[in-house]
Amino acid sequence: MPLPIGTMLDGKFKIVQILGEGGMGTVYKVEQVGNPPYYYAVKELSINPSMSEEDRKAAIDRFNKEIALLRGLKHPHIASLTLPFQERGNSYFVMEFVPGRSLEKILEESNGPLPEDKVIKWSMQVCEALSYIHAQNPPIILRDLKPGNIMVTPSDNVQLIDFGIARRFDPNKRTNTENLGTISYASPEHLGSITTPGQQRTAQNPGRLVQTDARSDVYSLGATIYHLLTNYEPDPIQTPTTGSILAKNPRLRTIQVGNQRVCPIERVIIKAMQQDPGQRFQSAEALRVALQQCLPNATPVAQTVQIPAMTPNATVIVPLPASSGLVCPRCGFQNRAGAKFCKRDGQPLLQGAIVAPPQARTQVSAAQSRIQARPVQQPIRARPAQPIKAQPIASSAVTPPTYDPAAAYRLGLQYLNNKNYTEAVKQFTLALRAGGASYDVHCNLGRTYRQFAQSVRYTDKKLFSENLKLAAEQLEQAIRLNPDAFDAYFQLGLCYRDLALYQQASATFKKAQGLNPQDTGIYYQLGMLAMEQGYNRDAETYFLDGLKINPNHALMLIAIGQLYIKMNQASNAINTLRQAMQLDAEGPEVWYELGRAHMLAREWKMALSALEEAHKRDQQNAAIYCAMATCYLKINKKREARQMVKETLQRDPNNAEAIRLQKQL
Repeated sequence: MPLPIGTMLDGKFKIVQILGEGGMGTVYKVEQVGNPPYYYAVKELSINPSMSEEDRKAAIDRFNKEIALLRGLKHPHIASLTLPFQERGNSYFVMEFVPGRSLEKILEESNGPLPEDKVIKWSMQVCEALSYIHAQNPPIILRDLKPGNIMVTPSDNVQLIDFGIARRFDPNKRTNTENLGTISYASPEHLGSITTPGQQRTAQNPGRLVQTDARSDVYSLGATIYHLLTNYEPDPIQTPTTGSILAKNPRLRTIQVGNQRVCPIERVIIKAMQQDPGQRFQSAEALRVALQQCLPNATPVAQTVQIPAMTPNATVIVPLPASSGLVCPRCGFQNRAGAKFCKRDGQPLLQGAIVAPPQARTQVSAAQSRIQARPVQQPIRARPAQPIKAQPIASSAVTPPTYDPAAAYRLGLQYLNNKNYTEAVKQFTLALRAGGASYDVHCNLGRTYRQFAQSVRYTDKKLFSENLKLAAEQLEQAIRLNPDAFDAYFQLGLCYRDLALYQQASATFKKAQGLNPQDTGIYYQLGMLAMEQGYNRDAETYFLDGLKINPNHALMLIAIGQLYIKMNQASNAINTLRQAMQLDAEGPEVWYELGRAHMLAREWKMALSALEEAHKRDQQNAAIYCAMATCYLKINKKREARQMVKETLQRDPNNAEAIRLQKQL
């Protein structure tokens, strides 16, 4: 039973309204006694005396997990946690009160489909919140995204309000411990397994075990958009067919593609709601970009993607930006398509990965290349007592007295996700000037400088170094504001490593390790640092300790293989690299290193076979051609060796080994 209106909680919160009721408790609107009064939402966990001990423990565990998840989240589109407390034998926690109505309520009151443009813009904001939680370490999966859990404020912004069954992704699990959620919006993997399209899930055919991940929330958002645009609840665990959404709402926008009239938002929903997670948008950011292209007057893009329909031979095309691979949300490195771990920082890429827009894959645009970092006169120290030194902003961008720092911060995140570094720096700096000097602003400003530095790493060494120093300054300031910030320590360590400040990098990564000793990326970084300095035994120890946490970390195995090659241990290198190949055979790196290991063992034909596999996957790497030239020469195929030397020098005219082989041939 809900508590009566007027009841006092924790001695200072007076219940003024019941916002919602559920099987496990009630959500109240409360007024904090004071002048002026403030309003909050209080969530209550009620334990029914007739509940079994097992159910009681499960309910308490879920409630405590929700508190733990919310405690570390701070985002403009997520209602923030204030404090937990206990009273009358029940557990409570206080949250930010979100004024407005839920999308479920708006849909109910409209008695029909909602306006397409509004739905798209709301959904894009939801994508921003999902990208944020999916980028946590480990990623947070919402699992119960639906119209009732999305609030629209009077300013027409959305906020996610219920993390009751959210969970942290565990890469070591094959399926979920609990399969909860609202069935109309739940992905197939919410049920714990996936069956072949067209087959029914039965006791005899349970399907392939799988757990919910970031793509499960993509499915749920697709189902939510379906409901908002049609006023029909989606059929559980079903992908809509082409034309079915447009038939329910003929007012949806259509475009001409060749000889066919298609509905872009319908195509986006169909892709988001694919049964196979691998066929959906692979991140919330990729879905946000696709939704943006559905708006009128959206900037057209040249690329297209094919979205599988219900039948194998039927595909539809909608304008969307293509991507050649995944950008690591932590360090900004552009990885190859299909990569499972970030090559730069060793983090898993399956969750929270941001799909790179076209400009992240090509040379930096003229506008971006004008980010001019202010030179730093003194070497960066771990905790310098200096004022904040952010990029100057032109006088035309002076912050108005009433400028909203939260709005600037939100825009900065959007620009950062789109790799528009100039505007991201400008917006984050505006947020700082407008009084938003928080950990999040400093940390993301540091990320912006760092990711821009990575984009000019091979084209402008000076700009690369100067922006890294600015990134380090912002991350150091973020750490001063939050000394327990694992992510800031990790990114600061990356900055130090790129600046070849190995001692500072090692100390910073070890601080991060103290905060999160189970993070495999830390062991990868410490191992790479040791290897770069020639401390091979230390590097081996770090890598092997990381593999104890995650034995399937393919990138760590490749690094150990490289280390064994460096230590002239051919047999160990071959065995380790073959193990890595079993986990990820699509990347050229594992085949190239395996080829080098066989070369060390003087097994030239086996080396050539591995190098040919590397060449199939990367036809621009001069090192692969040079290694193949050596192998051909060793098996007395001089004509092929000359061709490989020629290919090497076309890509790297100063390659010393190729020049030596050319003289020998």
